Amino acid sequence: MFSYLNGTLVEVGPQHVVLDVQGIGFYITVPSSVASKLPSRGSEVKLYVYLNVRQDGMELYGFLSREDKLLFEKLISVSGIGPKAAISMLSALSSTQLALAIATGDVKALSAAPGIGKKMAQRIILELREKIDKEVVESSPAVNDEMMVAQGVQKEALQALMALGYQAVEAQRALDMVKGQAQDTATLVKLALKALDKR
Repeated sequence: MFSYLNGTLVEVGPQHVVLDVQGIGFYITVPSSVASKLPSRGSEVKLYVYLNVRQDGMELYGFLSREDKLLFEKLISVSGIGPKAAISMLSALSSTQLALAIATGDVKALSAAPGIGKKMAQRIILELREKIDKEVVESSPAVNDEMMVAQGVQKEALQALMALGYQAVEAQRALDMVKGQAQDTATLVKLALKALDKR
């Protein structure tokens, strides 16, 4: 029914926004990561939305990109994963981190989301591993920003950290923390290891 909504940002909460679209206020549930990326109130905002129809009403879920909405739809296709659980996962991990965790079978990263246990994480990996489109992970703008599947030095550093026994998502978080601080792989790995030690 809805693909996206474009309107004026009226209200921002931890996991919701209110968007005024031609005089109609739409209450939209969003991942907590979305709220931190939104402009100030009164600004024009475009959100890709998913309409969830239940017996007792309808709910709108919103995302900043089409790729995020696509991943959300894949998550709720898994038996036992509802919209709220999917939003919880997208709040705990970015869409790119989440896609990488599924693609690499990182149960620990997935089960870090509230309400997602080890068994559920394993089911998500089992059902979605083949459905996570490689091109989505590689072409998403978030990839370049977060260096999840970056070329050159960042990719080598990620592989080096994984060879040392760190999970892909865990290693990538450390690399994100030291982004731009080194140009060569060895230095980048050292800085990332320091960041991991400080956790």
